[in-house]
Amino acid sequence: MTTHKNQETELLLTLLGNQFAGLRGSLSGLTAEQARSVPSASAMSLASLLGHLIDGLETTIDRISGEQSRTTDPVAAWMAAWKVDDAESIADQLARLDAAADRFAAQLHAEPDLDRVVDIPAGAAVWLDQGVPFTVRFLVLHQLEEWARHAGHADIIRETIDGATADVLAEAP
Repeated sequence: MTTHKNQETELLLTLLGNQFAGLRGSLSGLTAEQARSVPSASAMSLASLLGHLIDGLETTIDRISGEQSRTTDPVAAWMAAWKVDDAESIADQLARLDAAADRFAAQLHAEPDLDRVVDIPAGAAVWLDQGVPFTVRFLVLHQLEEWARHAGHADIIRETIDGATADVLAEAP
């Protein structure tokens, strides 16, 4: 039986999956050096941007599930996520993305109530506060917001590297 909650969950996961595909596309055909390069005025590389987004997705999974797998200092953890380990390849990062996306989807499919309020540590809550309760739905929508914002950054970084644009990359095999 399809419920409104199932339809909404599938829609949210589809929209988030579109953002995952956009970030993946921005890395398509690049060398490791290009993916790690910082070609614009921003300090972001495509690799560091992807690391940040994966960390945010993994943190959201923890928050929804009630687990706490990261450090007690959310700011230090946030800053560390921007650094890409020299030994980690883009393929490694994309595998981490796939694993996190699968865990995120499983977590949402198992979630009985998107309106359930989630406990957010005070150190992190200040960065998320929109004057509404921190529900599962809010956290999913926040991930959509983050991924969409940074997909735009990725488009600019990629275009700066080699002129490739998102529309062309989306059509590439």
